[in-house]
Amino acid sequence: MDVFALFSICIPVALGLCALAGALTGRLSARHFYALLTTAMLIRSIANIAQGKALYAATDAALTAYYAWRWWKNGGGDDTKRRLRSVAKGFTPTRRTAPTTA
Repeated sequence: MDVFALFSICIPVALGLCALAGALTGRLSARHFYALLTTAMLIRSIANIAQGKALYAATDAALTAYYAWRWWKNGGGDDTKRRLRSVAKGFTPTRRTAPTTA
């Protein structure tokens, strides 16, 4: 087993175990739990793509998307949402209608 395969297995498993242990002991919020699981699944997905395992990569990519969505819904994207709102405040909408003679 090469070093890449070893790290692509060990790192996601370690992140998953840390997430599980933190959630069970109450030291991690749901937002951080899903962030760790998203990172673990992303690493596994990239490793499976590199190794040519398409079915596993697709499954891990779907789990990555699900965990990222759960992270976002549990307040993970609050800072991003706040920044986007502050940028949007700088723009004033202008109503543009088509000419009536056209």
